[in-house]
Amino acid sequence: MPGSVASYHLHKGGGEADEYEDAYNVLPPVADDQTDLVDLRVALSDGASESVLAGLWARSLVDHFASVALEALVSPESFGREAVAAATSWDAILSGYVARREAAGRPIQWYEEPKLNRGAYATLLAVGFRASSGGDGSEPEDEGQWFAAVIGDCCLFQVRDDSLITAFPLTGSVDFGVNPDLLNSRNRDVHLIADRVAIRTGGVRQQDDIYLCTDAIAAWFLRETEKGSRPWEILRDLGTADGQDFSEFIGEKRASGHMRNDDVTLIHVDVW
Repeated sequence: MPGSVASYHLHKGGGEADEYEDAYNVLPPVADDQTDLVDLRVALSDGASESVLAGLWARSLVDHFASVALEALVSPESFGREAVAAATSWDAILSGYVARREAAGRPIQWYEEPKLNRGAYATLLAVGFRASSGGDGSEPEDEGQWFAAVIGDCCLFQVRDDSLITAFPLTGSVDFGVNPDLLNSRNRDVHLIADRVAIRTGGVRQQDDIYLCTDAIAAWFLRETEKGSRPWEILRDLGTADGQDFSEFIGEKRASGHMRNDDVTLIHVDVW
């Protein structure tokens, strides 16, 4: 199942690059223009700025979920166990952060401790691919399948024959709120996580395009679709001779009020 994977990201306008609190990981790494999408794993996370160390937690989540077995994206309970496994590493990550602060002469202050004790929060979308095995309910034309698990408002969009055929987990621009479900770095309750995760699978065919987006760009995508536009055409051509530079595109949408000023991350999986 040949294809390509392109990734784009940009921090908030008016901020600095090191303030970017989204995170993503693609495994195995894509070293050239073409890759085999079979066994590909992609994880995307949006750290909640209201919590401390949200970007650090988002990076930890994507590193963990880019390496999980496909079962974790099919079964809510397996996903919950993997989320708890990721959370068990948080104490070590936090200890490293505290040590770095002390070494830099900026030890943790008393007023920071309550937020550190509450942990960090982030959304998560994890996606895996495999070749169709036959006899599993997939259509004969499908060359493969994708499997997705999500907590929060990161989104997967699948385009086929110039039409949006899948929007997951949110299907309308009005669905984006201010309090999406989040994974907490101190949550050890497998069943609670399993109750909140959304799971879905779909077939993959040649010429399909799959876009994985954090919330700001996902909300723009759905608003444009609702107006009868084809936002995937813009995303498909990013960085090409026919398209825009990603930073310029995001800057224009922010300036015009068509996209919220937030960290943005986009992964484009192009199935050949």
